[in-house]
Amino acid sequence: MLSASRPVVVIVPGAFGTPDGFATLATHLRDAGYATHPGPYPSCDPLDPVTVASSLDAASLRDNVLLPLLNEKHEDVVIIAHSYGGVVAGGAAKGLDKQMRMAQGQTTSVIGLIYIAGNITLDGESLLKAPSKGLAVIEPAMDIMYNDCNRALAPELDQYMRPHALKAFETNATAPAWADRGFDGRRAYVRTLDDCCNPASLQDIWLAKSKVEWDVVNFKTGHMPFVSQPEALAAQILKFVDGFMAQ
Repeated sequence: MLSASRPVVVIVPGAFGTPDGFATLATHLRDAGYATHPGPYPSCDPLDPVTVASSLDAASLRDNVLLPLLNEKHEDVVIIAHSYGGVVAGGAAKGLDKQMRMAQGQTTSVIGLIYIAGNITLDGESLLKAPSKGLAVIEPAMDIMYNDCNRALAPELDQYMRPHALKAFETNATAPAWADRGFDGRRAYVRTLDDCCNPASLQDIWLAKSKVEWDVVNFKTGHMPFVSQPEALAAQILKFVDGFMAQ
């Protein structure tokens, strides 16, 4: 039985991905007593790629997932954000930290942020600069995204990949929650050492650019440790969550 005192873990996928791709990780977390909740956003496989923006992704996650959990379900939340999901989650969680929520008389909050090879953008910064109105795909996905995964899983893993609107990467991000003092001691980062999509050197640049402290743990994996090492990743996430809850 899930404990009401434990936070709900919201899983925000990276670009080209869906929450379904985290099914094994979510099972490990639920087995440990944590409820999980998907955190999708509209720029993944959109009907019209021209109408999307990273700010709209953040607003969608905030309005449709985070605020209902906090204000209607009265649940605390921990966010797991993968890759581009870090841009979305960063904007969505702005002002929802425990310190800010308590000052507003609220009893629930986002108690922690866990980035997995997560993109870190500053206020008003975009990931890419060249404008485009189309969709992007990752090919070959096994070499770029799943380089340390069992190749026999390729047909199964391909079903979790979706086209992504390029405008999501080219539009400016909103102010990120991780920059706020309310998330001091509540920021964690899984650094993927063998990542062919977001190389570890690039992750280091993002972390340094943030100018805040993260609890960084190295995983010798590719871009998708929730596929290649889901049990080990779940164990590390639980350690992070324990630390958040102890504060």
